[in-house]
Amino acid sequence: MKKSLTIMVSVALLVTYFVMSFVSCSNEAGVKNELTKYYQSEWSRLSDNFSQAHFKALILEYMDTMAHCPYPIATEREPIAQKLAAQYCSERLYNDLADMALPHFCSRMSVIELKKVNSDIADEKALAAIKRIADIMQNEFRALIDEQTGNTVAAIMNGEEPVIPTLSEELQRSYLPAMEKFYRVSGRKEIVENSFSAMNEAMSVGAPESSILTEAFFEYINKATPIMMCMTMEGKVSEEELNRLIAIYEQPEFVKLKDANIEYSQEIAKANAGVQEMFYSWLKKKI
Repeated sequence: MKKSLTIMVSVALLVTYFVMSFVSCSNEAGVKNELTKYYQSEWSRLSDNFSQAHFKALILEYMDTMAHCPYPIATEREPIAQKLAAQYCSERLYNDLADMALPHFCSRMSVIELKKVNSDIADEKALAAIKRIADIMQNEFRALIDEQTGNTVAAIMNGEEPVIPTLSEELQRSYLPAMEKFYRVSGRKEIVENSFSAMNEAMSVGAPESSILTEAFFEYINKATPIMMCMTMEGKVSEEELNRLIAIYEQPEFVKLKDANIEYSQEIAKANAGVQEMFYSWLKKKI
């Protein structure tokens, strides 16, 4: 009787283990599928580090180092590299990105939550605003940062307090609070702070004055960034559009998405190398 009971318990435990393993694998596969869809979305691609041009350059570089490249002439290599880069981006890139990011997302988000995200980011008005913001941050904002950097560094090195740009009273009263909130809930603030931490850690092994300069500069950037965002976006991105995006970013699913992205971005160099390794593995089978 005892032996029979022991066998029944063992079988029950084994069945439970297989069921739990299946559920776990099924959930991970579901998250991977939704994460791939997220990376395929226009919303995600606005901040993507990879492009067809990036992979085309890697292919041409790879061909140059091949002992027996089947395309010996540059005029032959160019169109082949373009074709292969387009093929990789359409067939494999988003799956490879999802593979690298999966551990950070699987521990934080369910399939249902990622489906909700993928449904919400299809909003055309929100996407149009995000595209405009991305373009401004890439161009006008970067130009303003470059302009301010020289004066800021000079002031810090002279022992002076860097001057933070000022806004009109009207913008300070209405537009700036919305921009500060957007800066915070979108995850940009954490990215700036993480950049400071990484650079400060690197500088700490050098001269003490380098670390002091870095700390003072990033303290200035953290305070000035929302103000400079206002300066470059006022009249191009409305307060209503900022509030629409804030409402999206404040949803529980998007808070988890932001946290996962921030965690993932802390290992971005390792992740980029991982994607590149998967790309080369794919490329070797094609050439």
